[in-house]
Amino acid sequence: MHPIDGWKKGETRMQKNEQDLCEVMIRHFEQRTNAARADVTRPEIDRSGPPVEVRFRLGATRYAIEHTLLEPFPRSIQMGAEFEAFARELVTTLNGTLPGPGIYDLIFPIHPTAGQHRRTHSTLRAEIIDWVHRAAAELHAECPERPDRDRRPQGYLGYRTGTINGIKLTLKRRTHWAEKGTRHDGTLFLTRLIEADIEPQRRDRIQTALDDKLGKLLECRNEGDATILVLEFTDIALTSHVSIAEALEPLLGGRSDTPDHIFIADTTGDVTWNLFHVLDGHVFSIDTDWIEIEVNSLPSRVVTVNAATSAVMSSTGLAEPTSCLTKPPPI
Repeated sequence: MHPIDGWKKGETRMQKNEQDLCEVMIRHFEQRTNAARADVTRPEIDRSGPPVEVRFRLGATRYAIEHTLLEPFPRSIQMGAEFEAFARELVTTLNGTLPGPGIYDLIFPIHPTAGQHRRTHSTLRAEIIDWVHRAAAELHAECPERPDRDRRPQGYLGYRTGTINGIKLTLKRRTHWAEKGTRHDGTLFLTRLIEADIEPQRRDRIQTALDDKLGKLLECRNEGDATILVLEFTDIALTSHVSIAEALEPLLGGRSDTPDHIFIADTTGDVTWNLFHVLDGHVFSIDTDWIEIEVNSLPSRVVTVNAATSAVMSSTGLAEPTSCLTKPPPI
């Protein structure tokens, strides 16, 4: 079983980050080459060449960027968005109202609203809220006080299961003698579970992305470009740069269209994103240093821009470079 944190923003983020990540790539290679961008085009939009996201020039070298968002399995992002929309009211209503001491986990199947018409969601939520209160009261009765270190050195963990209109639910309560204070008592976390090995599906998704994107980059390479592929992930529970890199490396073997650079972009954070340069020329490395990106400095987050930057964004869809990249110590 794989837990999916249903309340991490990264899992359900539906916004497209292509523009921001292309901008980050340009800034990174500007710093790497100590050159300023020129001749920035958006071939997908302006039809100026093979339909990649962005082409730009640094000195005598032209670069081409392609980006894709990876899901661990089909429709995972859409399912996450639907779950967040359904579950938001559950969190608002229940969080902090359940009896302490202890923290609660409410566990759903991966797609609890499948087959449930949206008109029924309000009634369904009310039934779930009522069931959670009853189950929490039963769990609290089993251990009404914080467990004693000598009597329960492992603490307390209890659970109840139930089915509401075909949705299998599990409520867990956990409390431990080492917990100090009551700040988190009654806190509720929502979780979804997938009962499957998702790695074959992950490989299939990466294979599809390579087949879709690398042909366009190869056309650019044949015209002399250095080529860059950015693989983005937004779910924090089922994906990491390591899981993507481990699936990716064997899929590149024997391909004649492998790009010059591959970056894995972790955009699960609200404050910073991390960028992993897993393929640099002929060198593939999973244990690579990462580049830290300050999210608030990205073009889509900057509200106030000067006239020159506005002109650049208007003409190219990309912002002038600012300092947003930080390289941390090695992993």
